[in-house]
Amino acid sequence: MQVSRDTATAGRIAEYQMDCDWTPSTKDNYFYFLKKLKALSKKKISCTLRLYPYKYPDKMGIPPVDSAMLMCYNLIHPLEDKKKNTILDVDELKSYLDTGEKYPLHLDIALPVYSWAQLYQNNKFRAIMYSNPMTEGGFRKKEGLWYEAVRDTMVDDIWIRKGDLVKQETVTKEALQEVISIIKKKVPLGETITVSLFHLDAEQLKNYSNEEVNRIYTAFTE
Repeated sequence: MQVSRDTATAGRIAEYQMDCDWTPSTKDNYFYFLKKLKALSKKKISCTLRLYPYKYPDKMGIPPVDSAMLMCYNLIHPLEDKKKNTILDVDELKSYLDTGEKYPLHLDIALPVYSWAQLYQNNKFRAIMYSNPMTEGGFRKKEGLWYEAVRDTMVDDIWIRKGDLVKQETVTKEALQEVISIIKKKVPLGETITVSLFHLDAEQLKNYSNEEVNRIYTAFTE
């Protein structure tokens, strides 16, 4: 299997990818838009595909596109489960990939390489922070993913007060490799796929060496 990491040639758009979390009530309008975009652009059209519509195509419909990017993260609403890692939970992922049927579109894969922290004050959610508060110090480890601030500090221009609680969610390199193994076993993939890492910006790149990034890509070819 060959994994493509190339972008469209500079100055020439080869593909439009649409990102929309459609619902049963909005799918007709969205699918109509996709058909019109294909007809007008005469380009390859792809779309993002959450795991719920992947598992339940009869209910959610199959988008009229050339290919879909399967989003293998954010399976749980960030505020719904206080114990699980809502960015990437391996057991939750498995439950969505166990469909027993091949999805009728070419699939590419999107994996998470980001982290965030949820701030709670007086047991109420206050903010999402994309910088790691733990690098500032001043936190005491509690149970699971939780930390307690032991002094006032500021992260991402957000004040954290002594006694506030922070849930730190990250995706480990080991978890990514486990997820890749699961995807290869459970999702029929084509000979050539595109693997996207979300979101691989300068801040997140600090957590990965070039070799580690390449390892994510090459794991799909082994």
